[in-house]
Amino acid sequence: MMWLLTAIYFLLYSFVLWGGFIIYGKSLLYLGKSGGGLKFFGGFIIYAVFACVLVSPLFLALTMIDDWRESFKLNPIYMIYFFVLFLLASVPGGIYFKKHYLSDLKKLGYFAQRR
Repeated sequence: MMWLLTAIYFLLYSFVLWGGFIIYGKSLLYLGKSGGGLKFFGGFIIYAVFACVLVSPLFLALTMIDDWRESFKLNPIYMIYFFVLFLLASVPGGIYFKKHYLSDLKKLGYFAQRR
């Protein structure tokens, strides 16, 4: 039952992450059009907040649900299952972000190739 609940948790959290990717993309687009120092300083702040949102399902699940924390510590297969579900939960939002925001953000100077 715990394995199924973990899958449901990450399925639901994938929608939260998807929303986070949308807000992240729109925020960077808005700041990117403002230009100057606000563009990069604001982008850094938004990135830091988004990074917290992105890893929050790991910490919330392992701190709030004792059975999951114990299984995570004792069962390496469950640990791998947990991490795979976490990665899969972030994939739909990442694909959406890449398709709808990445090219415009590159034009604004974000996510540029290093030389």
